[in-house]
Amino acid sequence: KEDAHDYLSEDKLKDAAKKYSQFIQFPIYVKVKKEVDVEAEEDDDDDDDKEDEDDVETKDDEEKEEEEKESKPTKKTVYEWEQVNTQKAIWLRAKEDITEEEYTEFYKSISKDYLDPLAYTHFNAEGEIEFKSILYLPKKAPFDMMDNYWTKRSEVKLFVRRVLVAEKFEELLPRYLNFVRGVVDSDDLPLNVSREQLQQNKIMKVISKKLVRKVLELMKKLAKEEESGDDEDEEADSEEEKKEEKKRQERRRRHLDEVLEGVQQEPQDGLLRG
Repeated sequence: KEDAHDYLSEDKLKDAAKKYSQFIQFPIYVKVKKEVDVEAEEDDDDDDDKEDEDDVETKDDEEKEEEEKESKPTKKTVYEWEQVNTQKAIWLRAKEDITEEEYTEFYKSISKDYLDPLAYTHFNAEGEIEFKSILYLPKKAPFDMMDNYWTKRSEVKLFVRRVLVAEKFEELLPRYLNFVRGVVDSDDLPLNVSREQLQQNKIMKVISKKLVRKVLELMKKLAKEEESGDDEDEEADSEEEKKEEKKRQERRRRHLDEVLEGVQQEPQDGLLRG
């Protein structure tokens, strides 16, 4: 087809495979063209060898060494199979096997954010509908969070059996949670259907409710941790205030003792002078 000539390009094929099939379990290879350096081969033509025989005999060893140094490798075009889906689906692994650094790197790769996430939740939903998900709360609100608020879609990526179906999907999260980043992977959703059919699918509504509940639980957890941290800070502040007050009282008591001692000595000094 005339409109499909772009897919004859190696870069186009590699980008498409990485975008939509980066996390599938079986490997995907693309045949790529590369140029490699090869040493210049000697001419095998017998006639040329006979013609150059006299000249070669006259050359000394030093000239031969100089010619070998000056000879440069030539380029040769070769074709190789290159695997393009090398990244593993982190959400399929057990939480205890994943490090904080891996969670952070995955967040930055899907969100293009240079900051670490504020918090995240990794869970497997089980029951009538099963899916796996990792959701992140960014440390700072996106600069375009309120731009096109009523038309902006959720930026949680939707996967079906590790195949990317939609990078932005309106039905996953409500608009007031459009700052949340993450992935959702379901084996129960149909793969070869349109976006409109997915939006009307009852499974999507169940997944959306569970995602909203998980995000709100994560935010409540953060709020409780912040309150407990404030209480600890208040307790620490009160302890410091008590110590400072005790020091001030001690200084006032010593000063009062010094004053009383001076008052008691004044009459004695006067008697002595009299």
